[in-house]
Amino acid sequence: MLIPTCLIKLCELMLTVACLTLHHYSYDLTDVPTLMLCSGTYVGYVVVLSGEIVGEAVSAAADAYVDAWWSSSGSVLFAMCGGLTLHSWRTVPLNDRKNLAQAAAICALANASLLLIDALIAICSAHKDDAEGSIRTKCPKNAPC
Repeated sequence: MLIPTCLIKLCELMLTVACLTLHHYSYDLTDVPTLMLCSGTYVGYVVVLSGEIVGEAVSAAADAYVDAWWSSSGSVLFAMCGGLTLHSWRTVPLNDRKNLAQAAAICALANASLLLIDALIAICSAHKDDAEGSIRTKCPKNAPC
């Protein structure tokens, strides 16, 4: 592979920590659902991505389908966080907290796109492994499974 997946995970983790830090300095207590979604997503994915990086570092990487699931669900969650943050701060006059919130939203949207790319790479990797004859068995087209 051209770019090792561990480097992609490390970039995702750095963006997640940036989102969490910017969110900490800009969160709005009047928008509780966005606050809960963003806080849960950022802290949860710090844990998930740290575990995936450690797993790859000790040669115990997760199954490609599990990796694709975490990446695709993270992509959706980070996109929702970025969109809701931009939506909730759109009517607020320009100030430092709004700038930090917008930066957090942009980091979340960038991380969503990186997670989507990672999910596509994982799916392609899983299909490549299946084509080469993995331990999973495929049911023939005419045979009952």
